[in-house]
Amino acid sequence: MPKLFWFLFAIAAAGSGLAGYAWANSKRVITSDVTIAIPDLPPGLDGLRILHVADTHFPANGESLERFLATAKGLDYDLVLATGDYAESADGWPVVVEAFRRLDPGLGIFASLGGHERYAGTPSWRGDNVVRDLLNVGQLLRRRRRGLISPSPLIAALEAVGVTVLENDNLSLEIGGELVRLVGIDDAWMGLARLDQALPPAEAAGFRLLLSHTPDGLLHERAGEVDLALCGHTHGGQIRFPLVGAPVRHARSVERHAAAGLLRISGVPTYVSRGFGTTMLPFRLGALPELSVLELRREQSA
Repeated sequence: MPKLFWFLFAIAAAGSGLAGYAWANSKRVITSDVTIAIPDLPPGLDGLRILHVADTHFPANGESLERFLATAKGLDYDLVLATGDYAESADGWPVVVEAFRRLDPGLGIFASLGGHERYAGTPSWRGDNVVRDLLNVGQLLRRRRRGLISPSPLIAALEAVGVTVLENDNLSLEIGGELVRLVGIDDAWMGLARLDQALPPAEAAGFRLLLSHTPDGLLHERAGEVDLALCGHTHGGQIRFPLVGAPVRHARSVERHAAAGLLRISGVPTYVSRGFGTTMLPFRLGALPELSVLELRREQSA
């Protein structure tokens, strides 16, 4: 019996230590500076730097807001593009608005929506105390959505601070003398994406840049009309193991060993962010949070 006790104690201690390590990892933020080479990129877009904001999942208490802003402040970018799941639920909407209000808009801030923009208030982790969060794991696993709500109040508040929200729509921008068709689709995970509706006509000129919360938004017959896509949603798995990869990705379009980063989906160069926040459990393992700056570079076709 004593041997069994110490064996079980060692297992529990190791598990608690791993959980504590994963909790601490959720507070670390990697700033990813990624160069994306695109054949025949319009010359005026060569060198364009995009701050990609994804899956911030701000809790209602705003625990991670200053960490987000401090990280973003040190980055060099021209344009902000965001791809959804900005708060865990509606309780965090004021934090979301404050976060975008305090970014440098540069050439503008443009956003698509994720599923969490429709979640009403839910029981949630606080994120500021490892012991309390570990003790609340049972509650976190049992939590339920309190129903879905309209994101219209959040959209209005974001637009009031200068964020343009694209819901299955597109707009035209002139950047560096080039025409950019910015396309934003709603959340494909919830069945709300309408790429057919959002895309401009196939014959319309311009560089097409897609904002889709989940990379599954590219699983569409017209995806090949897009020149570059930015996505989030997968969190890189959030929990990723050596050799195994990311068991949970909530996306059919990515694999266990390639759940984030620069990928090709439906033939389209796609950057899938690991995201800044966490969901369900406040843990990160093998998939650290990130804020990405993506620099577009012209690659001459052969």
